[in-house]
Amino acid sequence: MSAEILLTVEEAAARLKISKHTLNRWRVTGDGPPFVKYGPRLVRYVESVLDRWAQQRLHGSTGEYAKERAS
Repeated sequence: MSAEILLTVEEAAARLKISKHTLNRWRVTGDGPPFVKYGPRLVRYVESVLDRWAQQRLHGSTGEYAKERAS
């Protein structure tokens, strides 16, 4: 992971175009992207993992999303 780009919470939220508060809430509930925790307050997101996580959430219709959530 040494060559990976690490993003702060603020940078990751900006990249996803969501609020920092939403990203923090997703981290607590387990709904958000994978993260790296270096200490009690130091959280980082691996750029490539964040991008892959976002790509996996692309849907062609709301019906696809409903089927995914049901399983």
